[in-house]
Order: sequence, then C-alpha cells, then structure tokens
Amino acid sequence: MPAWWLLLGLVALTDLTESSNWGCYGNIRTLETPGVSCSVGRGQGLNYCGVRASEKLAEIDMPQLVKYQPAMRVAGRKYCVDPALIAAILCRQARRGNVLVDVGNVDDGVGVVQYPGLHAPTSGISESQVARMTEVLIVKIKEIQRRFPSWTPDQHLRGELCSYDGGVGYVRSSQDLSCDFCNDVLARAKYYKRRGF
Repeated sequence: MPAWWLLLGLVALTDLTESSNWGCYGNIRTLETPGVSCSVGRGQGLNYCGVRASEKLAEIDMPQLVKYQPAMRVAGRKYCVDPALIAAILCRQARRGNVLVDVGNVDDGVGVVQYPGLHAPTSGISESQVARMTEVLIVKIKEIQRRFPSWTPDQHLRGELCSYDGGVGYVRSSQDLSCDFCNDVLARAKYYKRRGF
C-alpha cells in the first residue's frame, strides 16, 4: 500500500507542476523569442545581446523582485496571468536592478519605474499596485483580442507586449509581433518561470 500512496503523491505533484503553466493568455514556456536587441543590451551595460542578455538582466533584478512575488501570485490568480510574466515586465521596467518606484498612471499605462540613486521605499510596491499594472496588461490583451480575433493566444500575448511599450495602435498586423519589449520580456519571463515565479 505505501507504493500506491507514493504513486498518488507523484501524480499530485505532476498536476501541481502542470498547473504552474497557468495563464489564460499564452504559455510562456513554449514561446520562442530572440531576447533583447543588441542596442538595448549595450544600453544596459552588456557587451552581448539576445536571450543571454535578457537572462542576465533578469538575474540582476531577481533579488528585488522576490520581495514582490506574493503580490505577483495574487495578481496572477486574479487576472489569470502567469506571475513570471508580471515579474518580467516589472524587471524590464526596473532596468538594471535599480529600485522600483510607483509613479502612478503614465499615459495609458501604469508607471512602475526606477530612478537611479533612489533608495527603495520602506513600503515597497503594494499588492494593489502590482494588481493595477496587471489589470493594464489584461485591458490591452483584450483590445488586441478584439482587434485580431483570429490570432492564437500566443499572438495575442505578443501583441499585448508590443502594445504595452508602443501603444495599442503600434500593432497593425502579425508583422508587428516581434518588438524588442516583447522579445526581452518573454526571455525574462521564461527565466523567472524556471526559477519558481
């Protein structure tokens, strides 16, 4: 009988692992991406680019982002967005391990950015601020879905990521789904996914 319980435990663990591939807007584990462009990599102080550079930037910001992991999980569950994707967007917005500071609404998005030389606020970024940023993602994904109903969930996600940086009007066709913001965020999200986000 103990072998049966062991097998049942392994099946439950497999189900738990599979459920970690959650998110209603594409599976980041299966998305291919070239990573960050060389110009952005150089701008971040790296002498290389691509997935390797995106992963290095994600690694640099990981100690800051771990603090917000519970808030990312709550927002992810509420909006059906993979927390690794939320972490990757915060990472991209933070740029090079600087502190994340909420600056409220900026244009049509939420400005969670960093300022070099500032110290992290003692309260950090609140759960509601992470949720608000995630809600902006969902609004843009739904707009992309409305504009391009025949696209796959992966294309909708890519379209949203390109519109996150360039505005919804930036995405006019499937030719516009390989912007630098999208490619970099997806590479960082895959990195965070492998590390438990």
